Amino acid sequence: MEKKVVSVLIPTYNAGTEIIETLSRLYDQELDPNFEMEIIIVDSSSTDNTVSLIRTKYPNITLNVIENKDFDHGGTRNYLMSISKGDYLLYMTQDAIPYDKRMVKNLLTAFSDPDVFISFARQIPKKDANPLEIFARNFNYPSKSIEKNLNSIETLGIKTFFNSNVCSMYRRETFLIYGGFPEKVILNEDMILASKVIFGGKKVIYNAESKVLHSHNYRIKQVFKRYFDIGMAFNETSDLFKDVSNEKEGFKMIINQTKFLIKTNNLKMIPYSFCEVIFKYLGYRLGKAHKIFPDSLKRNMSAYMK
Repeated sequence: MEKKVVSVLIPTYNAGTEIIETLSRLYDQELDPNFEMEIIIVDSSSTDNTVSLIRTKYPNITLNVIENKDFDHGGTRNYLMSISKGDYLLYMTQDAIPYDKRMVKNLLTAFSDPDVFISFARQIPKKDANPLEIFARNFNYPSKSIEKNLNSIETLGIKTFFNSNVCSMYRRETFLIYGGFPEKVILNEDMILASKVIFGGKKVIYNAESKVLHSHNYRIKQVFKRYFDIGMAFNETSDLFKDVSNEKEGFKMIINQTKFLIKTNNLKMIPYSFCEVIFKYLGYRLGKAHKIFPDSLKRNMSAYMK
């Protein structure tokens, strides 16, 4: 019997040595005998030794280099799909490290249901994660799996469409039916595709049994820039989410974050957390209103705009 193929697709830029740990743990994955895996990387002209590291350590990996100016969150990932052969497309980021040897296998289990089109992993904070980042990962990625469909909107709201290409698997046939990721969007290409799947009457699975180590200790300036881009993305896709509020989820997160800091005896971080919340909200609101600003100013406020 012909084996099914899982294509692991990773865009990189200045990944450094961390990508080697990610790749090492990917090659340690335990798959059923009827599955095999390929890994494909597209690098956006890294200025460090990312490319030479990968080619030296893993010469059999397909690694293509594109110009940095040509990177696009949706477009580059579509390109990765186009040069792959997988029946299942596993998108990962360069800093997502498989938690155990069953990460890929656990993602695949969701596809036993023919109505499941996307299965994405739980993110576990890394050892160096600060208390705010530990809370954020646990809040957004709980320990219990969730099946999401049209009926979920009433209870989950905007989180019905949440999906993360930090580690997310797609059926190839579905990916093609829905046209792949939208291109020339600043962020949220994963969430946009998930929304099309949900509105198409199919399912997205948050698979808590599949885990990756992934977290960032962002500074206030980085937080602002990221949320400016999130605001831009929501503005550009307002028709998709016009009937679903996301600000209620934000208030819920603030309340639970404060409770977490009190419970874990991190009282000194509460003022900083409120400051971070203000800059998140400011960045998000300015991002949603980005069309009133000149491009030169937007580039200063954005993390990804070129």
